[in-house]
Amino acid sequence: MILGGTIFYAQKSEEIKLGARNMLKKANLLTVCDETLYYSLGEIDPRFNISNADIKNVLAQAENVWEKDLNKNVFEYKEGAEFKVNFIFDERQQRTVEGNNLNEQLDKLEEIQSDISKEYQTIEAIYQKTLATYQKNIKDYENRVEEFNAEIKKWNKEGGAPEDEYEDLKKEQKALEKLQEQLEAERKKINALVLNLNELAKKENKTVGNYNEKVQTYKEKFGESTEFNQGEYNGLGINIYQFHEATDLKLVLAHEFGHALEVGHVENPSSIMYYLMEKQDLENIKLTGEDLGAIKGICGIE
Repeated sequence: MILGGTIFYAQKSEEIKLGARNMLKKANLLTVCDETLYYSLGEIDPRFNISNADIKNVLAQAENVWEKDLNKNVFEYKEGAEFKVNFIFDERQQRTVEGNNLNEQLDKLEEIQSDISKEYQTIEAIYQKTLATYQKNIKDYENRVEEFNAEIKKWNKEGGAPEDEYEDLKKEQKALEKLQEQLEAERKKINALVLNLNELAKKENKTVGNYNEKVQTYKEKFGESTEFNQGEYNGLGINIYQFHEATDLKLVLAHEFGHALEVGHVENPSSIMYYLMEKQDLENIKLTGEDLGAIKGICGIE
């Protein structure tokens, strides 16, 4: 009997408080800025691959976006609170996963192309140096051949060379033959370098072509500005459907927290409460003048 009376009294007490708050709200004497919205985690689909601790951390950051300018504790995490933040996995996050996978492929292709380019530059430098040496050696060889032939012609006119001159000519002939073999080896080395460079060029062109195709695919699928349907405030809680990483999750949560504060969409594309995720600075998420003006108007703050 006593326990029942206590529960009944507690329920009545809460009903009285709720009725009083509603009356104050109707009289514009109480606003969302005068109360704290307590929330807790609800359904968290594991396919989002984010821990509860990380979610709470981002939620705290999203709270702070509003609270630091309002200087009020308008949001607070409370275990078991009826207002739930849910992470519901559907085709939107599946699309994000596909986009992230495509991004990883693009990064890998960029890395491959960079490696090929470096290898090409290295081999090209060797080729240019080898070619310059070969061209110089060819010129020297041709000059020696020309001089050798001139000597042969001279001694032929004179009916033959003396024995010592003849021996010198034989030595020069052998030297020229050896030099010719060396030049042929250099030529083959240069040809091998050219083939290697051509193969690398083909490989790089194929990689670049593959990259461009994937970039086009990415633009077609993910290149447009994303309307704020990654999350939803439904009056009873917030449902998160899509995010890429912690920074844009923070923006989505801050946006939905704004709706929980009764703030509608504003016109500035840089604002948190703009209807598109477009020009907001994800590295420095903060309220714009339009965001502030909207919440101050709701809360009667000068």
